[in-house]
Amino acid sequence: LKPCGLEIPALEACIPNRQGAMSVKPIREHTGKCLLHRWLGEYSGGKHSYGNPGVLVTPEVLDKTCSHTWMSIIDENPWLKECKLVAKPDQLIKRRGKAGLIAIDKTFEEAKDWVMQRMRKEQKVEEVTGQLSHFLVEPMVPHSQDEEFYVCIHSLRYYDEILFYHEGGVDVG
Repeated sequence: LKPCGLEIPALEACIPNRQGAMSVKPIREHTGKCLLHRWLGEYSGGKHSYGNPGVLVTPEVLDKTCSHTWMSIIDENPWLKECKLVAKPDQLIKRRGKAGLIAIDKTFEEAKDWVMQRMRKEQKVEEVTGQLSHFLVEPMVPHSQDEEFYVCIHSLRYYDEILFYHEGGVDVG
C-alpha cells in the first residue's frame, strides 16, 4: 500500500477486521469531484489533475430571497454559458442513465429547464419513489462508450480502496 505516496508494506497485517472496520458514509458525486479537483494534483506530484467539478444546484434556487439563485450560479460560473452541459440528480441514485435521469448536450437554459422540471417533484427509480432535490450540472465531455470507465473511492479506517472498471456507462452496477 502507498497511502499519500508512503510505502507501508506491513499495513495489511495491522488491519484487524477488514469488514466493518469503520462506518461508511456515502458522499455526493459533486463532493467527490471537488475533492479530486482540490487534491489530485498535489497528491500526485503534479502528474494528474481533475478539471471542472461542476456546480451543485439545490432547492435554494426555488427561493427568490435566497442567495443561491440561478443568477448567482451564472455569476460565479460564467463557463455555464460557454459550453454544452450535462445535468443529473446528485442523490446517490444508481442507474440514473437507465432511468432517463441524465440530460446530455444541453445549453445552460436547457439544463436549467431540465433541472427545474424535476426539482422537488416525485420520481420513481426502480422500486423507490422520492423527490429529487440536488442536481449536478457540469461541462459535457464528448466521448465514445469505449472511453468511459467506472471508479469508486471507498475510504476505510486504515486504508482506501479504489475500485476501477475499464467499462462505464449505464450498464455498470
